[in-house]
Amino acid sequence: MKKKLFAFLVLTVFVLTRSGCWAGEISITTEFNADGSGKRVIVLDVMDDTLSAEPIQNPDDPEGVEDKGAVLNNKHITGGIPAIQTWLEENAPDFITVAAMKTEGYHRYFTLSYTFESFDDFLDKYKTLVNLSPTLDWDSFDESELPTYTSEGFLNKTVTFTESKTIVDASLDWAIDGIWNDIYDPADLAGFVEKANISVLANYTIIIGDSKFEELQYFDSEVADGDDNTGKVVYVTSQTFSHSNSLPQTGLLIGIIAGAAVVVAGAVVLIVFLMKKKRLN
Repeated sequence: MKKKLFAFLVLTVFVLTRSGCWAGEISITTEFNADGSGKRVIVLDVMDDTLSAEPIQNPDDPEGVEDKGAVLNNKHITGGIPAIQTWLEENAPDFITVAAMKTEGYHRYFTLSYTFESFDDFLDKYKTLVNLSPTLDWDSFDESELPTYTSEGFLNKTVTFTESKTIVDASLDWAIDGIWNDIYDPADLAGFVEKANISVLANYTIIIGDSKFEELQYFDSEVADGDDNTGKVVYVTSQTFSHSNSLPQTGLLIGIIAGAAVVVAGAVVLIVFLMKKKRLN
């Protein structure tokens, strides 16, 4: 039994390697203002082999010395890679803006974004995205996995945002599941590839004011990739993301100064009035 399982795993790795199918790389950037408003941008980067005259080198083998196979993605999407754009435009919820597909070299970029007026608004939209998944539900997640936002202080507020990778992945499942079931074609990977294999959280960024936290993909030539090969693209590994920054409440400070100026001006006018009145008497 163990020998059969091992043989199956070896065959799976062999097929995935030779086919050159490369997962769509997802980048998420979330920006917060002092009042809890902000914007989240989600970018899906898919390599399209029809845009390259030469075979696209496997990113896990940039020097082409380990025979990991060229990237062949287009045949796995019914209608070709651009069909992802059509699917997103037809299925994204109303509060999401689907930008026009952008092409750079042999990369296709699909960009989704949404703004929020407050952290409560952010949570409402986040919850909607999670609940759009046919298999996941917001209420089934532990409180420790859900996003949190705190803002403490008066003239300088310390803003902290935290969320888990688990809930981030859950908020993307509506799109991944839809693409997988509606337009993904396993072709020669049938029986070897699953929904979890077609995308990966590659880059993650939080911006609060002028401060940034980011975890970005990189190639590590020393990481083992199977028994005989080394070198692999390393993606987001953190299970929890958190970032803090101190933000001056400029509007509040201006209001206090303006209010103080009005009080001082009023006091000056009153003093002048009383002095004139005294002279007249």
